[in-house]
Amino acid sequence: MKIAAIYDIHGNFRALEAVLHVIEKEKVDKVIVGGDIAWGPQPRQVVERLYAKKDEYHFVMGNSDREIYEQYKIPPRAIHTMAEEVNQWCIEQLSDEQLEWLGSFGFSHGEEDVLFVHGSPRSDVEAIRIDTPANEVEQMISKTKQSTIVCGHTHIQFKRMIASKNIINAGSVGLQSRLRGACWLCMNSKEIELRMTEYDVELAAKEILQENAPHKEEFAAHVRNPPFQGP
Repeated sequence: MKIAAIYDIHGNFRALEAVLHVIEKEKVDKVIVGGDIAWGPQPRQVVERLYAKKDEYHFVMGNSDREIYEQYKIPPRAIHTMAEEVNQWCIEQLSDEQLEWLGSFGFSHGEEDVLFVHGSPRSDVEAIRIDTPANEVEQMISKTKQSTIVCGHTHIQFKRMIASKNIINAGSVGLQSRLRGACWLCMNSKEIELRMTEYDVELAAKEILQENAPHKEEFAAHVRNPPFQGP
């Protein structure tokens, strides 16, 4: 079985379109969307694209999906943080039906001996980083039965072997770090391949700047020049 895993799209429509074009050409058997779909400058376009696939793809809850849904259900009296400001922008761009769908994702998804989560098997905000000490990761995965854990959240791709388990980070489609492209993962029973799909980042940044999204300049700058993070 051939599986594609796409994580951390963060409202970057051009990046998502580029990856889905490759996935559709490769005729994968399943697509796992690992969370953090809408939080970003183009939530409507991204959600509409993925909502059309809601009966075909498998969706895992990301922390920003959950936080958008929670803010939609119980709005704050005042907006204090960048995260809350972008949450509110996303809420205003999406329909009630789409927001309810965003809040319906499961915490994880299992495929045979593979567990797909957003952060760690314990929490959608707990980060398994490329340099997280192995003893800390062991605590996060100690109750996981599957031998392979696919995660995201940190936006940096990696493969690590810890406590006899494969820990794979699919990277970020829309707000990637280190690589100037859309990062994702393709796997089958024999191989796990970290992918990077090139797309027109200048056009993506230009379209982002045409939106009315808060902090659109920061989003566009990140797309144009992904930061180098970590060791």
